[in-house]
Amino acid sequence: MLQRRVIDNSQEEKILIGMIVSDRYFKSIVNIVKKEYFIIPWVKIVSKWCIDYYKLYKKAPLGDIQNIFNAESLKLKEEEINIISAFLLKLSNQYENDLFNVEYLLDGTIKYFKKRSLKVMVDNIDILLSLNKIDEAQNEIVKHKEIRKSIKNWVNPLEVNNLNKFFEDQKNKTSVLFKLPGKLGDMIGDFERDTLLGILAPAKRGKTFWIQEIAIQAFLEKCKVVFISLEMSKNKIQGRMYKRFTALGKEHKDYVYPTFDCLKNQIDACDKKCHKNKIRLLNSDNKKPDTFDFNFNYRVCTECRGTKDFEISTWFKVENREKFKSSKVTSIIHSIEKMYGKNFRLFSYPAFSANISMIKNDLDDLEELENFVPDIICIDYADILAPEDSRIIGRERVDETWKTLKNLANTKHCLVVTASQSNRASFTKKNVVQTDISEDIRKIAHADSMLSLNQLPREKRDGIIRIAMVADRDGSFDEYKTCIVLQQLDLGQVLLDSEFVENSFFNLNNKENEDSAII
Repeated sequence: MLQRRVIDNSQEEKILIGMIVSDRYFKSIVNIVKKEYFIIPWVKIVSKWCIDYYKLYKKAPLGDIQNIFNAESLKLKEEEINIISAFLLKLSNQYENDLFNVEYLLDGTIKYFKKRSLKVMVDNIDILLSLNKIDEAQNEIVKHKEIRKSIKNWVNPLEVNNLNKFFEDQKNKTSVLFKLPGKLGDMIGDFERDTLLGILAPAKRGKTFWIQEIAIQAFLEKCKVVFISLEMSKNKIQGRMYKRFTALGKEHKDYVYPTFDCLKNQIDACDKKCHKNKIRLLNSDNKKPDTFDFNFNYRVCTECRGTKDFEISTWFKVENREKFKSSKVTSIIHSIEKMYGKNFRLFSYPAFSANISMIKNDLDDLEELENFVPDIICIDYADILAPEDSRIIGRERVDETWKTLKNLANTKHCLVVTASQSNRASFTKKNVVQTDISEDIRKIAHADSMLSLNQLPREKRDGIIRIAMVADRDGSFDEYKTCIVLQQLDLGQVLLDSEFVENSFFNLNNKENEDSAII
């Protein structure tokens, strides 16, 4: 048991997993891996199988490793058979159809190979010197210099091999993790590794909901997700998650959902045969009813959605939902786990009690104990992290926190998502922009992308929120180019649907005051 525990936590086992499951990882190390770098006897055996297989087929063995083991087991001792069999069983349960953080493993592999190459060199020199073979001992230093060249951290970007690798990675989108659905996903683009994403909004605008939604969307794409709460308990976060997954309500009844509709439908000005209504929704001043009437026989129409004839507006529809109760939730969550895997971990700390250094320590424990390396880390939220250094105060403390968040994204080669509260002036503004950053504008400089959450009181009542890009390191952005998102937060539904809108769209109801519906 002691031997197995050591093996489970070893860097050598992680390297071996990479050699089995990832073509891209194997291609990166095939020219630097050497049998003498491994200490554990059974890892040496399986790594040789993998190397032989890769040289023959130019890919990682993945599922074929079981066939190789079956063929080679006749040559193994019983103890080796038991250990390798247990390892392969655990591997198949853990990595089937999962993403694999190649960049993070490569960093650890290169560091480990450097250490082992030094140890091998020192051991060989000691042996040769004890035999008085001085020339051979000096030659070991020359050989190690060649090894150092093969496991260097830098590249020449003008070399053909590196140029080809760049375009291969671009084609295969190796850094891409996932994308949000619908038009919102089109606006934001792909979420990638080594990225810090910020969400900017006033208090009580839904920052936690959105951090959690991004985490769940990543989980549904089979990413490994870590969610870190700094203000809500584990129970409250779990409750929100279960509602999001199940869409169950406090009681079994009909619930009102926001939905897109066509303005022409609402004013009964459509002459198409597919038009669903002969009832006008808007009054003579082109204003919507203040409340939804369950008995009003008006039906939304989206037949032309996606064409130039569709003029975006919103109204409501009714959906019947069952009560949020243990038996129903347990059944749904069990099915979700079977489909998407055990790829979600939740941490909770009291506000201002944890900094990034403490979080890194817990992430290291998670990796050591469960071999869980996150693809995305969601932190709710940056403004209530403890300082990295208690001697640093004021704006410099804020700057240090955001620098460390960016460092976390780069060292873990993952997406880090967090949020920041905008300043007091933004509470009543129609659109939150860069100048509404609170405390320190350098947050924008450290974030690769930043989203803003925009919502007027009537929009909140109507289940509408507007999302815009206020920063993007890799592309152009317009702080006033907005994506309308529909929500039903009573049922935990943060992203029901989304549509782009033009700036001129906001003049649709310009006769109404800022508290009125824009849509």
